[in-house]
Amino acid sequence: MTGTPAHPGEPAQPADPLREEIAQLQETVRSHHDVGRALGLMTVRFACTTPEAWLTLQRVARDAGLEVGAVARVLVVAHDGSAAADDLELLASLDPHLPEGGWPVGPWQDQGS
Repeated sequence: MTGTPAHPGEPAQPADPLREEIAQLQETVRSHHDVGRALGLMTVRFACTTPEAWLTLQRVARDAGLEVGAVARVLVVAHDGSAAADDLELLASLDPHLPEGGWPVGPWQDQGS
């Protein structure tokens, strides 16, 4: 698919850069959403303030050599029970960097029913 010409009579420019930008923006929104959810979960799990949770998330990401968004995503999917095997493996590698008690894995429902 091609884009629209900048001026009448000029050839249309490819739409790929626009699609790449849109995809990047969508990923940024997803990452920010994951970070927000992870911060909320961390404040409850570790009984800390949001600024303390943010500093902890940054430290864990730095110590693990990952981006904050990647750490947040793994914490969120582990909590909600949708973590894939590679997510759980990554979570295990984060455990030494997390505060005492580590991170629980969901889903949080009665497994006996």
